[in-house]
Amino acid sequence: MSVFAPYFALLRDYESELVSKGRDQRVWFQDLPRLPIRCSGQTADSLILKENTAAELGGPRSVGTSFTMCTEDRDQVFDGRIALIGPDVTELRKSRGGCVPFGQVVLAAGPGIGAGAYLQLERELHIATKIPGYMVRGGGSRIWSRISTEACDAGFSFRELGDRIISHIRGAVAQIGAAEVLFVTSGAEDVAGLERIGAQVRKLSHDLRRQRLKEVAEGIYECESAISCDVCPESLVCAEIRQVVVVRKKADELRQTC
Repeated sequence: MSVFAPYFALLRDYESELVSKGRDQRVWFQDLPRLPIRCSGQTADSLILKENTAAELGGPRSVGTSFTMCTEDRDQVFDGRIALIGPDVTELRKSRGGCVPFGQVVLAAGPGIGAGAYLQLERELHIATKIPGYMVRGGGSRIWSRISTEACDAGFSFRELGDRIISHIRGAVAQIGAAEVLFVTSGAEDVAGLERIGAQVRKLSHDLRRQRLKEVAEGIYECESAISCDVCPESLVCAEIRQVVVVRKKADELRQTC
């Protein structure tokens, strides 16, 4: 997965530039047992209403970006690292309220990690963020999520969120040997800068998805959509087409052997 190599370097430069500008940065590593956030009456699928929201991240009234990168080079990823540039959850609640510009980047590394594992990782990230007191209203490139006041009172933080994400994807995707998460909450300009990297990364992601579909269908059917299959309204149609292609291929093989 060397396709993402230039963007790892861009991301490191971006992070260093923000720190040099005086942005607050906190870095944690997974060195303690994960403690569950306890929210009475809230489950991973609970709806968080506006009046019960401590912080709203990204969304249509703010700036939000999210993307994922993989590499076979283990040295490119600091395993277990959770970095936050900007205020944490309790600080956002006290000082801002309303909608908060939000960026999230997930990095993963492992030997032999390919397009299939990368696409599996993207799917698993939806499951990784199903946490009591944290609701993702919109995913993909324009992330939009809410943190409940109860979760905030219980101590929910970006360290907790990053820990959950890393723990889940390492267990769910066998090829991943190292994982890292970066969060940015320091302002709209900073998140917009991160989105400029994300837009390029997502184009590569779409190319990988289309290539993967071509491999499944062996070149007979190619998806030209530029959006994620997870949110594409035609995803069921694509699945049916792939099944038809497989059936026809098997039928052709049988006729050739007769």
